[in-house]
Amino acid sequence: METQNSERKIHASRTSWFNVAVRVSLGLILAACLMLAARETIANLLAAEKSPDAFARAARWDGSNPDFPARSARKLADQGRDADPRDIAREFEEATRLGPHRAENWAGLGEALDLVGDSAGATRAYKRALELFPRSPDINWEFANFLLRSGDIAGAITPLRIAIEGDPSLRVGAFDLAWRAGIPQDQILAALPAREEILSAYLDYLDASGRVDAAGDAWKRLLSSPETINLDAACRYFDALLYAHRVDALVPVWASLTARDPDRFGRQADSRNRITNGGFEEPMVNGGFGWRLTPVEGADASLDTEIVHDGSRSLLVHFDGRHNLEFSHVMQYVPVEPDTHYRFVAYARSEGITTESGPRIAVYDAYDRAALSMETDSLFGTTSWQEQSLQFRTGPRTRLLVVQVVRSASRKLDNQIGGSLWLDDVSLSPVP
Repeated sequence: METQNSERKIHASRTSWFNVAVRVSLGLILAACLMLAARETIANLLAAEKSPDAFARAARWDGSNPDFPARSARKLADQGRDADPRDIAREFEEATRLGPHRAENWAGLGEALDLVGDSAGATRAYKRALELFPRSPDINWEFANFLLRSGDIAGAITPLRIAIEGDPSLRVGAFDLAWRAGIPQDQILAALPAREEILSAYLDYLDASGRVDAAGDAWKRLLSSPETINLDAACRYFDALLYAHRVDALVPVWASLTARDPDRFGRQADSRNRITNGGFEEPMVNGGFGWRLTPVEGADASLDTEIVHDGSRSLLVHFDGRHNLEFSHVMQYVPVEPDTHYRFVAYARSEGITTESGPRIAVYDAYDRAALSMETDSLFGTTSWQEQSLQFRTGPRTRLLVVQVVRSASRKLDNQIGGSLWLDDVSLSPVP
């Protein structure tokens, strides 16, 4: 009996000491967690300060956080030329030591080592960043820039492609970088992903930078794409050719569009009538060889299905009566043959046209109005459908005309134009 009581006391004593030990351990763990949380809180508060050494002070409280040296490095980099790239590199090295799986810090280290002149170290850092985040547009963009600065043109093509594919905001910069680096046009084009949006963006870049010949190659690549062609990009390419006086290229470009997608671009004009969509029955493209309607305060151009000369639609231009408008905002470019006799016909109707300066139709050489420029009579008041016609012979160099609804600003006191003009069945035909 005494032996059993003794054993019970020993067991109770051991249990009591075990419970004490557990409580002490839990208390120590809790204290450590609280201390760690407090250190992290203080570090974050210090990092939020705007003092120059804020991140360094934060790192002293929480030395295991890679964000503090990385943010310190980027803050130094923001100083531009005043910053020592060696200090930036040291901070990024510490950040990659503390957080070896953060791709953006490795990329930052690569950029800093490049500034220091350590090309081999920069290459290793960039490659490590891409191992961690191989499809990052930003890291591939930075790596491509580094490779091009190092003279590795062939190596830069793949990261440039990934940057172009992954981030639309990088595309124009990437196109420009490739051209400035001397990458041949065929290699740039071959490297681009076969996506309509990217090819259209490249076509726009070439148009804007005046590289019309290279734009022709991009256009062919875009036409070979099975995707739907971007209407606006196609019209901008057309206008780039137009402004470069590449009249020979305009007709085949437009023909390829109308043949590929007649529901959006309409039908190609034929030799009997050079006007595109003269009856306003087809889609209004607002570009290319189609009608172009430009918004302007004081007038509104739209299609009308109620008042027509023939077919189901006509063009209506309504003047609001509150402006002395210089109007030229309905027009079409028309390809013609030089030294050829043409007859222009349009049917017009007016209702309540005010002022002595009414709307009329002008036909002139797109590049040289001195070579050819004619106008129909102005329309006033209210009239029924009337034929408006002109006959002329194109000059030896005239190959592109403009057909345009115009109205000159009036110099009289009662000069604010109001009323409506309808236009329908417009044609331009060669006369034997």
